[in-house]
Amino acid sequence: MLNRTRVTNWLVALSVAATVFAVVPAGASNAAPRTNSLYVALGDSYSSGEGLVPFIAGSGSCDRSTQGYPALVAHALRTLTLRFVACSGATSAQISAQVGTVSKKQWRQTALATVSAGGNDLPFSGLISACIGATTKSATPLFFYNPGVNSSIDCLAAVTSAAQLLGGALTTTNDALTIPSAALTLPLRQPSTIETRLRALYLKIMRAQGVVLHRAKGPRLVVVTYPSLLATSGAGACVLSPTPLPIAGPPGTDGLPQSLLAAFTSPASYLLSDLNTYLQLETSIVVAQLRSEGYLGLSLARATSFAPLDCSTGTSPDLNGLLLASTATTSSGGSFHPTSAGQSLLASSVEAAWRASVGRATN
Repeated sequence: MLNRTRVTNWLVALSVAATVFAVVPAGASNAAPRTNSLYVALGDSYSSGEGLVPFIAGSGSCDRSTQGYPALVAHALRTLTLRFVACSGATSAQISAQVGTVSKKQWRQTALATVSAGGNDLPFSGLISACIGATTKSATPLFFYNPGVNSSIDCLAAVTSAAQLLGGALTTTNDALTIPSAALTLPLRQPSTIETRLRALYLKIMRAQGVVLHRAKGPRLVVVTYPSLLATSGAGACVLSPTPLPIAGPPGTDGLPQSLLAAFTSPASYLLSDLNTYLQLETSIVVAQLRSEGYLGLSLARATSFAPLDCSTGTSPDLNGLLLASTATTSSGGSFHPTSAGQSLLASSVEAAWRASVGRATN
């Protein structure tokens, strides 16, 4: 058994799970544009560039970074002036409020808007804090939840809650997620709660832009889907960082304390991966449904080459795992967020979607 005092210290080290996606107010405005072509970047921490310091002066707790994909897209397109209002931790409701921080005049000047949304509605933070634990590095690894803080029951409860927002359920007999086909097929007649929220958000943005139905030309909204976050772990636990936790585990066969690594159990990693996949699918379905209704300026950006976290090593070139701070009592806000390379891939997907939509409008 783990020493309870050491477990308490370990819990402090893992407290990032409750703050990675901390909810904060929608962002403040940037400087007034100098051209008649604006790019408005809305969204949550995946849009703000969470973890990629230094953050832009004046962005406060929204943690906007020049390494986030909005800044990279604006630099690549050059003809558009960035209006950066994405904010770390924002839910779909808070992103809807971001729309109002952009003036009507600025919306009339907007050629491109981007948004990522939905992750904080589940929320990712609750799923991480409910399901995270530690595993030993031995040949026959052991897994530990945080005694008195979380357990397999807590993890399943958090997954069940998130699945319900996606219109699905958790089958406890085999710990599998099921989503009704009505929430995943067109025409979308029985949208999930998440799909309903995303639809309302996208419509609000496009109405602010002055989008005209069935018109190919005009302002563009590019919806940026979340990349795949976890590669499924097989039989073993899904390791979330190659860095050992700052506490000793139980004695091994040699009588010495074993190293501990932050991890999800294999079943939990599969469930979290499934939630990620279903959120991607439902985002895509909402975009497809709105396009079928005549919103031709709406498109989807997918970073298809984005490398998820390798569960055997806890690493990815495109995604941070759990980042422990040097004090070993706190963690970086960049945990479970794209690296600079990952943000570059998101930017490339936005640029491709933008150019494809502009090309369709001119053909």
